[in-house]
Amino acid sequence: MEIAAWVLGAVLLLWGIGAYNRLMRLRNAISSSWAQLEAPLAELAKLGLRLAELGPNWLPQEAAAFDALRAQSHDLQNAVQLVKARPYAAEPVGQLAVTQALHAAALQRVQALIEHHVHDESAERDELIAALKLARQQREFGKQLFNTRVDLFNEAVAPLPTRVLAGLYGFHDAGKF
Repeated sequence: MEIAAWVLGAVLLLWGIGAYNRLMRLRNAISSSWAQLEAPLAELAKLGLRLAELGPNWLPQEAAAFDALRAQSHDLQNAVQLVKARPYAAEPVGQLAVTQALHAAALQRVQALIEHHVHDESAERDELIAALKLARQQREFGKQLFNTRVDLFNEAVAPLPTRVLAGLYGFHDAGKF
């Protein structure tokens, strides 16, 4: 009977070590996929600031829209920095998703204003719009990769024995973007 208890204890210990290593590997995958999302978000914030700087030259009557874009771009930069430390934490990722949606709305409004009201030729404006399009595409790719990694982590944490162990080790469900 004593040998059976030792064997059971050894099996549980080895399972716990394996489960911990798997959760760490999946959490590290979330962190590495964050770089694929962080870069385009930072680029969108930078381009938003550039557009807010140049926009009043093209449409001075829309200064409020450009000010809103500037504020949202700064908010996006701050939210990206908060997530950078712990991209697997649900709360900052959720706040980033909200901030990014507000930034996207402000950016879309300004871009629509420029496209509909500014008709003169401007290579700088055209390059800025093209860069925005590219950054949006990269954001969508990064978002898909990030959310896939989050789903894999959350699926690994979900089963009951692993959930108990995850709680002991301080693992919690990761947040999707």
